Amino acid sequence: MADIPIVVVAYNRIESLKRILGSLLQAEYPAQGAELIISIDRGDNADVLDYARAFSWPFGEKQVIYQEKNLGLKAHILECGGLTQAHDGIILLEDDLYVSPDFYRYALECYDFVADKPEIAGVALYNHRLSQLTEKVFEPLEDGFDNWYFRYACSWGQMWTKAQWAAFSAWLAENGDYDFAGSEKIPAHIKDWGKHSWLKYHIAFVIETNRLFLYPRVARCTCFSDAGVNFSKKESTFQVPLMLGGRREKLRLSEPGESRAVYDAWMENLWLRSFLGRESLCVDLYGAKETFEGQQYLLTSSRVENAELLECFGREMRPQEWNVLSSVPGDELRLRMQKKSRPRAGTVWRMPPITSGASATPIRRRFLPCLYGNLLQSFEKRCILPKIQGAPASVRP
Repeated sequence: MADIPIVVVAYNRIESLKRILGSLLQAEYPAQGAELIISIDRGDNADVLDYARAFSWPFGEKQVIYQEKNLGLKAHILECGGLTQAHDGIILLEDDLYVSPDFYRYALECYDFVADKPEIAGVALYNHRLSQLTEKVFEPLEDGFDNWYFRYACSWGQMWTKAQWAAFSAWLAENGDYDFAGSEKIPAHIKDWGKHSWLKYHIAFVIETNRLFLYPRVARCTCFSDAGVNFSKKESTFQVPLMLGGRREKLRLSEPGESRAVYDAWMENLWLRSFLGRESLCVDLYGAKETFEGQQYLLTSSRVENAELLECFGREMRPQEWNVLSSVPGDELRLRMQKKSRPRAGTVWRMPPITSGASATPIRRRFLPCLYGNLLQSFEKRCILPKIQGAPASVRP
């Protein structure tokens, strides 16, 4: 069995520490047990230190580390990440988290799966149900596996193998002055995070090295977001349902190459490129991206100029990819092509098969709304916009 200790990171929130340790006591562990390491940042926190030292851990060795000086959150997490070098890996939990009963079994099974896969940067215990960028509901596409992939590191309960942390640590040593503001690869909300954030650097590492984090479909950890140094008040927005337990069979985990639930940092499904047969495709169903990412095609909910409309879809099914997979009629999601990147002569367009009778519905659904969209766009450009531009400024919209 892999040597994977549990590392709890704490500072001055004693009630938070009591809660996370209480959840750890209720979890299930193998016969060999599990080591517990409680790392406490130095400060005015004697009560936290005393509680950690007195805490009884019946499942194995317990170690309390009291940092020699106040590190702050970023440096403290990086210091704890370095503990991977003495073990096969670690499970890192900040003190305002809460674990499910089978979190350790989940982590061990995932370790065996990812240990020889350098394209995976870590294993999340948390499962996102809300987009931090758009504040809209997020649901990964169900593809028959117990996991999905996200080009986004996790800070609300995660496991790193020794090799995974070493790769990040080496990248960070060379990119400590990473230009977040100048990068089009980083979502806007991440750029606004302060210098104290270690997570923004880990996300940049995952994006820049084209890696992925493995996420569970049912969370093994949730977040209370307690008030503290980095949060002015308690926040319950990111609470998620937990796996209660009782699982008998092993996890069914997908390889990154076979998964249909692989998402970029904007929570956009990258598998849609393969489904639509357009590898040079920027997926932007949430409408939050600012560029085409250098791609020829764009599938978006945003209104875009200087791009030819090819197909369009409604936005009724959940998750929203299903509107594209099922050709739901409507005009909310649009597939466009940059006009400056028209295909060369001889290019054959992929169109739905022409049928008759009741089975003709798919082609009507996909073609007629797009035809209408093209006509409407042309009418606005030729008839409405010239009148608006020629009207007095006081009556323009």
